[in-house]
Amino acid sequence: MRLKRAFSFITLLLITVVVLLYRKQLLNMIKNPEDIRNFLLSYKGYAVAIFLLLSTIRSVFLLPAGTFAVISGLTFGNLIGTLLTCVGVTLSGILAYFIAKYFGREFVECILKRRKIDINSLIKKEGLFYIISLRLIPIFPFDAVSYASGLMDVNFKDFVFGTFLGSLPGAFIYTFLGNSIMDIRGPKFKLALFLVIISSITPIIYKYVLKKG
Repeated sequence: MRLKRAFSFITLLLITVVVLLYRKQLLNMIKNPEDIRNFLLSYKGYAVAIFLLLSTIRSVFLLPAGTFAVISGLTFGNLIGTLLTCVGVTLSGILAYFIAKYFGREFVECILKRRKIDINSLIKKEGLFYIISLRLIPIFPFDAVSYASGLMDVNFKDFVFGTFLGSLPGAFIYTFLGNSIMDIRGPKFKLALFLVIISSITPIIYKYVLKKG
């Protein structure tokens, strides 16, 4: 038990240091999706693998998933971009899930900077339904749901399938935006921007309806 705690503490310390050192730098890097696209394409046949690797570790650094979807659409197009985005967010969710599951609440609270994780405990019993719902209508931060699912020991298969399926609509919208971002005056970009706005206000409307009963 002591050895496990020591290992968890050392791992926590190392990852926390890495996050503190590099998160700001990574945020600055992804501010320009075109630069990331050029970086990925410079590796030609390895572009997909590198994108998925970056997408996987995204949840540790709490980088915005939407930005990665935009990069995916800009780099790989609508169809392939949507698929890669869903795979990427699923992999990042799996990483967060297992971090929470095996390193415990203290580790997760440190990563999330003590953000409140207020998700109904029913998610453990009806995992697939609730995970899909929380991905479709993101009333909680994407990564918070992943970490909370690990803490509550949600069924792993439910978590994986729920994350992948529930992420599809959002992934499509943001990859569509990324694929059209090079022509911001065109109708395609305007449609994509409209869809992003609708997607963004949906959780707000949903929370309002819940409060009103």
